[in-house]
Amino acid sequence: MKDLVQSILSCSTSPESWDKTLDTFNDTFEISASCMFSVHEFREFRMNFAWSDFFRQNLTPEISEMMQSGGDVGDQPGYRFLCQKPAQTLYDELTMFGVNRHKDLPHSNVRDLTDDWGFCMRVASALNKTGPWIDGIFFQHRQDTEWRSFVGDKRPDIILPIMANSVALGRTLQALRTRYKASLSILDALGLGVFLVDATGCVIQHNKEAQRILDASDGLSMNMGKRLKLHSPDKTSELEAMINVANGLLRGEMGDGHSLISSVRPSRAYDYLFSVRSLSDCRAELEMGLKCAFVTVIDPARKNALSADGISTLGQLSNAESEIVSLLVQGFRPAKVAEQRGVSLNTVKTQLQVITQKLRCSTQSDIIRMAAATRIPLE
Repeated sequence: MKDLVQSILSCSTSPESWDKTLDTFNDTFEISASCMFSVHEFREFRMNFAWSDFFRQNLTPEISEMMQSGGDVGDQPGYRFLCQKPAQTLYDELTMFGVNRHKDLPHSNVRDLTDDWGFCMRVASALNKTGPWIDGIFFQHRQDTEWRSFVGDKRPDIILPIMANSVALGRTLQALRTRYKASLSILDALGLGVFLVDATGCVIQHNKEAQRILDASDGLSMNMGKRLKLHSPDKTSELEAMINVANGLLRGEMGDGHSLISSVRPSRAYDYLFSVRSLSDCRAELEMGLKCAFVTVIDPARKNALSADGISTLGQLSNAESEIVSLLVQGFRPAKVAEQRGVSLNTVKTQLQVITQKLRCSTQSDIIRMAAATRIPLE
């Protein structure tokens, strides 16, 4: 039972583990097969399926499609029964459909399948039914003694509520991940890597730009404990101290310290720049009561950070002039620009004079600063 409980609890953060957890459940209670899925009150589909080993071995794509698209309409009276009865309570199929014999059960596509597979009885329970999602678990039995023993067992009274909480928590966590990603993706477009770090110093979420920086393995990493590590141990300690101060402020503690640090990179590229601030989501735009440190990392060596699109439109530049500006903001000198475009240096200098007049600039540095000021963050 202890292993089963641990397996169920782990599914809240790893919903892909439900299949194996059902196997453990079946072994514990000596059940032939089981499945679990969610039904939406306002949509004609099923989702979040989990299947025990028998179904994983025998389900065809056609059967899976039938189940996901609501082809189990013949079982609707049973679902309604479960929704009217206390949750986390087991009911056999005869009780659900109000008949005394198996042959009196109404037609059901799912029952036709289970009969063909040699199952003689289904037992089911609604796990959660607060809406809009209704979660149910269904057990298939080959012998009368098997299902009668299961329904009479008191241990499911303990296990089913734990399963219900784990399913509901898993759905909440998935929704939060989706909302985090939607919010943090905006910062991807701005070229900002972001880590949300909790009071224990562990990263609870990060965006794609942050992952790109981690994947570069150039002075920033995250260990197995989800803690950020910089190239220098001293800088790692400094960043940890900043995170502790930020989280301390959320607890009402007074703290001082830097909120900006730079950190060198083994590649000798421009240092990373880190900013740490307190984040308290009192308006529940991400998660009700969320409090954590908001760690931003900027990679000055990030490619394509600047674009000529903004100033090309602003200065009404020609295509040739826009190409020159694009090369300039990538760091090319006029001589290299001429080489890239296959023209003389004098031609580029002449075009630069026209560009600076259109943009009301005087130097190449001014053009680059204007490119930064007019960068379009979203496409």
